Amino acid sequence: MQFEFKPIEAGDGQPKALKAYNAIRSAIITMKLEPGAVLLEREICTQLGISRTPMREAVLRLSQEGLVNVIPSGGTFVNKISVRDVIEGQIVRDALEIRMVRLAARRFDPVRQRDFDLLLFRLQEAAKRADADEAFAIDNEFHQLICAAAGFPRVWQTIHNTTGQLDRLRRRAYPKEGFFDEVIEEHTAIQNAIFVRDEALALQLMKVHLDGIAQVLRFVMESDPGIVTDEEDLAVLDALITMKV
Repeated sequence: MQFEFKPIEAGDGQPKALKAYNAIRSAIITMKLEPGAVLLEREICTQLGISRTPMREAVLRLSQEGLVNVIPSGGTFVNKISVRDVIEGQIVRDALEIRMVRLAARRFDPVRQRDFDLLLFRLQEAAKRADADEAFAIDNEFHQLICAAAGFPRVWQTIHNTTGQLDRLRRRAYPKEGFFDEVIEEHTAIQNAIFVRDEALALQLMKVHLDGIAQVLRFVMESDPGIVTDEEDLAVLDALITMKV
């Protein structure tokens, strides 16, 4: 059965195309729209309460991120998770987040400690409920906050725009046994290193945190066979992770 979208709320000043993009992207990332699913544009427009123009803009952006495949006169389909696209997202995260966490530690303002602590508390509560969608959203908020603490909040948008396929993989990992606890432990260690302005430790911990994606990929390939493509590129991901910063 096709996932049904909630109507878009008006009045916050955001363009309808952006809202549609965020709603559809979230459904794809969380696998509410699974690989191979057809985007029934007319139905989605009705559900979201938008016209075809913002819908087409949203689909174009999703296509550029590799999340959907638009076949002229043949429909729009949700793509499988591409290992090659995962690698591209990993390269971007490695390049930018390593720098961001160092700057966040170097420039840490104690005023921000409350924000980090609140995110950790919310993550712990989501873990108690085994709420994977909420935990994943908070996970992203944590990385976004690091960019803000570093003094470059817009860098997070660059990361977000290139990590769609990687995000699908990360979200799919939450059912993995012990994954909630693993994320909480790693976030706690990273933020504590930031609090004491230990750049080297923060960098080391972030690298370990990011490099866990290879293990996640193998878990997804074993638990959900058939939703991953370009599996031959897994060796490239392994090589990337073993590179020294």
